[in-house]
Amino acid sequence: MKQSNFELKGRKGYFIVLIVGMIASVIIFNSGYELIAAGTITLTIIMLWQIKEQSERPIFDERDISLAEESTHQAVMLSGAVLGVVMIGISAGMGLGYMSYPDWIGPYYLAWGSIMLLTISIEVLKRYGLIE
Repeated sequence: MKQSNFELKGRKGYFIVLIVGMIASVIIFNSGYELIAAGTITLTIIMLWQIKEQSERPIFDERDISLAEESTHQAVMLSGAVLGVVMIGISAGMGLGYMSYPDWIGPYYLAWGSIMLLTISIEVLKRYGLIE
């Protein structure tokens, strides 16, 4: 039987885990399984920590000029991580029936999501050389 050589390590593995974890937690949360979504976020954070610990070279190194050019990307990732931690608390609170979203907060999340989408779009366009 052939063994798979698929390993989640390095920057590529780090970002795969991050993106899959974020998408999965949002889908699970929107399906009404708030506690499972909180667990998914927690598992994603643990996996990201493991990848960083087991990596042969730093995932993020400020001395590397190619990484220094990704400051906007890092800001987006950091805000996503902070909001992920907040989302664990919100998911657990909603799953246990201790809290719910007030109706007035929707526009704030829509505005934040729009800003994040714009920032990510700019980063993608920069990477493909469509804008400077």
